[in-house]
Amino acid sequence: MLFIREPGAVHYPKGAICLDAGHGAEYTGAVYEGRQEKDDTLRIAKEVRNVLERQGQKVLMTRDGDDNIGLKERTDLANRYRASVFVSLHRNSGSGKGVEIWVEHTQPEPDTTLANNILTELEKAGIQENRGVKFGYRENHSNANYSVNRESEMPSCLVELGFMQNEVDNQFFDDHLHDYAVAIARGIMKTFGIPFDESKI
Repeated sequence: MLFIREPGAVHYPKGAICLDAGHGAEYTGAVYEGRQEKDDTLRIAKEVRNVLERQGQKVLMTRDGDDNIGLKERTDLANRYRASVFVSLHRNSGSGKGVEIWVEHTQPEPDTTLANNILTELEKAGIQENRGVKFGYRENHSNANYSVNRESEMPSCLVELGFMQNEVDNQFFDDHLHDYAVAIARGIMKTFGIPFDESKI
């Protein structure tokens, strides 16, 4: 279970896998013909959570509804409850196709291994193009980083699951939603040497 609600308190599991569904509420992220990134990221985050929990893993979600959660709030939550790993899930914007994963510009380990493991598994599940593991921040190739990678105190990566404006990427996302969730879960667990039970997918 993600967390247990009790009067006046919320209890989070220590050392859980933190899944961050990008955007939320008025911060829709990329939009294409009525399709909103915030909805796709929540769909995949919930599916990854389901897969991980069937594998016996504890999961912490930065949001599990259409909520406006600030960037700092997301990493603060993961840091406060000492998450074992932070995986931020997004869909890309602009022209392009395929999947890419971003890691902090210093290319730390096991962050880079985490990203490579997830991307390898996603490619097996079926993506239009493998755009590779990238470092830093796409709009500034110096020492800039996505805040979720910069502020998290545990291994982290930001996964861009195809381009919202690309019909084929959207179709792949819809058709392979569960396969993508299994791939992401398998990549996370592989990074930390946790056996993945194929009978529980």
